[in-house]
Amino acid sequence: MKRNWSLTFRLSLIFTCVMMSVWLLSSVVRVVALSNYLYDQDFSLLSGKIELATELLEHEAHTGSSDPALLAERFNDAMVGHSGLYLSVKTSDDKVLIDYASYDFPLPATRFAREARLLDTMQTVEEAGWRYNVLVRKISAEKAERQQDMLITAACDTRLHDEYIRHLKMWLMWFNGALIFISIFLGWVATRIGLRPLNEISRLSSAITVNNLGERLPVDKLPAELMPTVAEFNNMLERLEDSFRRLAEFSSDIAHELRTPVSNMMMQTQVALSRERNAASYRETLFSNLEELGRLARMCNDMLFLAKSENGLMALVKQPVSLRAELEELINFYELLASEDNKSFVLEGEARVTGDCLMLRRAFSNLLTNALRYSPEGAKVQITLRDEADRAYACLTNPTQAMTQEKLSRLFDRFYRTDEARTNSTEGTGLGLSIARSIILAHQGELDVSLSGSLITFTVTLPIAQASQDG
Repeated sequence: MKRNWSLTFRLSLIFTCVMMSVWLLSSVVRVVALSNYLYDQDFSLLSGKIELATELLEHEAHTGSSDPALLAERFNDAMVGHSGLYLSVKTSDDKVLIDYASYDFPLPATRFAREARLLDTMQTVEEAGWRYNVLVRKISAEKAERQQDMLITAACDTRLHDEYIRHLKMWLMWFNGALIFISIFLGWVATRIGLRPLNEISRLSSAITVNNLGERLPVDKLPAELMPTVAEFNNMLERLEDSFRRLAEFSSDIAHELRTPVSNMMMQTQVALSRERNAASYRETLFSNLEELGRLARMCNDMLFLAKSENGLMALVKQPVSLRAELEELINFYELLASEDNKSFVLEGEARVTGDCLMLRRAFSNLLTNALRYSPEGAKVQITLRDEADRAYACLTNPTQAMTQEKLSRLFDRFYRTDEARTNSTEGTGLGLSIARSIILAHQGELDVSLSGSLITFTVTLPIAQASQDG
């Protein structure tokens, strides 16, 4: 089972790992740097002793002294006070002239013979549990003013240095071990302090409920990293508030819309049952109830249609559609109704789109019905079609009455009518424009509305037909 570690634990762990990585790296660098420094010190010491031995040999050759005992005594006097030091001088035929070793120097039996193969390079030799740094230098006969070359070997014991490095490593190991717990604690403290704004946001967020969706999280005095998140959270709250407001209005509207036909049927039924009536009266009551039931059925069908469209369940059979041909058929159908109020249609232009023919016909039918219902007597409904680039446009313009910008912004809301009274309304369900917009949106199009004086214009934008694009 995968465990969800807290953010505090994760950040503390990351902080500890980073700190330990830095300290371990710095400890390694410190040990390596100190080892190199001690190595250079030994090289300087051995080089100095070899230089001193060279000077003594040159002095001995210059004075003409050839007594080995006197030469050894001078070497002992020059090396006095140095511990853990070894120095030897041999001729090219392996004759030992000088063989000096301090009292605490464990002299190896091999006397560093193998190190003579690599001259002027300090080497580390391990033998019998001891470690030495050895430097061998060859002096030519001309420089030594002797008859043959000589080999000077200098070595020093590295016990003190090795012991110091060992103690340093041990101390660093314990220090880094303790630093793990210190890093965990410091990481926890730093994380708690760093996450304090996030905890405050969590506290404020938990106080926001459906009853106070108008509250917003404060953006000021926040770290820069949290500002985009809080801003998006506030935007989400704004969208939720708007959705809840619309849901509440929708619930109120649908309750109102359902109450009217239900109340009508109940009242008519109660009146019919209040006393004995003839068959014609009962039949009239049943016809009236049937009309109300039909209105309820249409409302339910429209709501189901909107639910499918909003959830992407609308099945579209897309094909090239001529908007002019479809609108001509719709105009022929509505002309008789329009003529009752001396209203007329004017259709101009041509446009071909890709979409479901039946769905588009329903959307434009709703738009035409809306234009006829809310335009004054003798009005003219102007319909203009045109193609631009890869989009087709259909503009429906008609005069309207008592329309305001506030009402305009709510035209596509469900059950909304510009007549705020909405009492005893038997025409339509108030869902026509909502359905029209959902159909257009399902076709990857747009449905917009604008108001200019007393003229209202609905603009439909749809993808142009592929056939038009190709030819």
